[in-house]
Amino acid sequence: MTVLKIILINIIPVTCMTGYSYLVSLSSNMNFSEPNLLKQLVNRASIISKSDFGIWVGWCLHFAIGLVFLFGYFLCREIITNTPELLYALVFGFFAGLFGVIGWKLMFCLHNNPPQVPKFPFYVQLVRAHIVFSGIVATMLLLF
Repeated sequence: MTVLKIILINIIPVTCMTGYSYLVSLSSNMNFSEPNLLKQLVNRASIISKSDFGIWVGWCLHFAIGLVFLFGYFLCREIITNTPELLYALVFGFFAGLFGVIGWKLMFCLHNNPPQVPKFPFYVQLVRAHIVFSGIVATMLLLF
């Protein structure tokens, strides 16, 4: 697989996943935007004095983390064979979402001034967003 395909198979699913989070944010009147929350975590970090990073830092972090999940998708796909791609994506997305929840929970717990977000609804939409991510990855792999 070429580098360009890997970049596309990362950018499009992460963007769709984040779009899903934005839709849930709008419909629930809560901030579930992962790039925005990452930006807030960086800006509020006590190790960085007078930080004021723009939203692009949150997006860059989000795409970088998405790349880790994408490689996890590829790695697990090599181990788990003979499973229909969309079923695999659903299962992987669920477990990736649980890993995402653990990651966010750690970031919120370890941070001295985390953004205030209703945790349970955020975590539920996060699992669903990772299922969206995996579904888009699977679809793109079927198309390529």
